[in-house]
Amino acid sequence: MGEKERPRAQTRTGAAHERYDTRRAVKGRFRDEVYRRDASGREVLVEATEYRENLIVATLPVLLAGLMANESTFAGGILYHALGEGLAGWDTGLERPSFDQVRLVNEFFRKLPDSITFLDDQGKPVDHVTSTLLVKTTFDYEDAGANGRFIREQGLFGGTATGAKDSGLMVDAINHPALWKDETIRLVRFIQLIF
Repeated sequence: MGEKERPRAQTRTGAAHERYDTRRAVKGRFRDEVYRRDASGREVLVEATEYRENLIVATLPVLLAGLMANESTFAGGILYHALGEGLAGWDTGLERPSFDQVRLVNEFFRKLPDSITFLDDQGKPVDHVTSTLLVKTTFDYEDAGANGRFIREQGLFGGTATGAKDSGLMVDAINHPALWKDETIRLVRFIQLIF
C-alpha cells in the first residue's frame, strides 16, 4: 500500500490581496466640533457633526512598513494634521479624494495633533495599545495661518513629515463642504483610524 496522500492546504485566490488592501484592512472616520466666539468673547458650540467616513490612502502601507523597519529617516507615525482649500468648484460638486492621492490639492496650514489616544472596542480611551486610534486636532482662534480661508480638505501626515506643506507620507484624505475659518471660529476635528 502506498503512502497516504496528504490533504492540500485550501487557499482562496486573491485572499491575501483582499486582506491587505488598506481600503478594507484600515478604516477611517471623522467628526467635527465647530465653536464660535462672539463679540463679548463668549464661546458657543455651533455644530457637532456625526462620524463620517474618510479615505485611507495608498501611502499608509509605506508609512507602516517604514515604522516596522525602524526607518532612520522617519520621525514617527502621525505627525501633522493639514488643512487645504481644495478647489472652489467642489462647492457645486464635491469631489471625492483618490486612493492614490499623496498630498492635499491645495494645502495651506498644518499643525501637530493635540493628542493621539488608543480606544477600546466600545470607543472609550484606554491607557494600553489597541488597534484603534483617535487623533484630535484643534484649529484654534489664534491659528493665524488657518484663518481667513475656506477649508475643503484635510489629511494626516507622518514618516518624513515636517511643518512644511506637502511634506511626509499621507495617511488619509478628507474632502468636505467648504467651512470658513477665521479668528471667531475654533474647529476641533476627531479622526478615528481602525486597524
